Parts: sequence; C-alpha cells; structure tokens
Amino acid sequence: MPSSTFENLPPTKKANMKRALLTEFSAHSLATAQVARIVKSAGVARGTFYKYFPDLVDAYQWLLKTVMVDLNIHSTEFMHGQTADYLEAIRQLMVRIHQSDYRPFIKMFYGANEGLLAMQSSAHYPVPGITGTQWAVMVLCHQAIKECLLSPDQQDVVLDRLQEALNNIIGG
Repeated sequence: MPSSTFENLPPTKKANMKRALLTEFSAHSLATAQVARIVKSAGVARGTFYKYFPDLVDAYQWLLKTVMVDLNIHSTEFMHGQTADYLEAIRQLMVRIHQSDYRPFIKMFYGANEGLLAMQSSAHYPVPGITGTQWAVMVLCHQAIKECLLSPDQQDVVLDRLQEALNNIIGG
C-alpha cells in the first residue's frame, strides 16, 4: 500500500501521480510498465516514487482500488439482487466505464494484468462471507464485464448469455 507520505500529499500532487500512473498502466501492462516513464510524466524524482510506493505492483494495486471506488465497481448492494438487477448494474457500469478516463486502464487490466496480479498474490481468495450462489453470480458477472470490455460489439450477446445463466442460478 502507498506510504503515509503519499497519502498526505496535497490533492494536486496526488492527482498528478494518479494521472501519471493511469497513463502508464493504460498503455502498458504491469509486466512492461516502467517507473522511468511514470516519474517523467509526474515530474518527480525516481526516489520520490519509491517514497510513495514500494514497487510498481503496489502502485498498480493502489490505482486499481482507486478506480474501483471511483466507478463503484464493488457495490455491496450488488450481491443481493435478482437477474434484472445484476443486468442493469452491469449496463450502468459499462456506461460509467465508457464515459470515464478509466476505460483503457480497465481494458488493460482484463486483457493483461488480471492474471499477473493473481500470480503475485492469492490473498484475496477465497472471497469471505458469501454463499455459493453469490460466488457463482460474482464470477459470472466479472466474466461478463471482462467480455463486454474486450469485445464491446458483443455486449448484447454477452448480457443475453449472462441473463440466461443467472435465471438458471437465481431465477428471473
């Protein structure tokens, strides 16, 4: 996690680093990202980056959590709906993503970085406190979001398939 030095930065400096991270991680996978490009874009010294974050993975995870909060991706009310609720939530999420500056970042996450992060740590597995049905819905929705981002022209097909699967699991 970022250091207290980073957390206590003035908002403009923090936003500048966020912008530099977003630029880097939207254009380059975690495996090919470079601190040199980030610090150049942010206008800070390399040592300053390491005062803020222990490494690139930590910086990436901070940005990912920030993006998830900004887009309200993991809303707790999302875990207790009916099929129509899940489909509407995903449609609204896709609109928020497409209208945001985060779309390239999220697309890169699903296209390249999701697997790299999973190899780094399994600390977030298994998801605690959810039922088997909630887990199945979560996994299916996650996959649908991924497919919608990576193949936006297939969004209707993906959501129709998700609707069928959710109807089988939780009913209409």
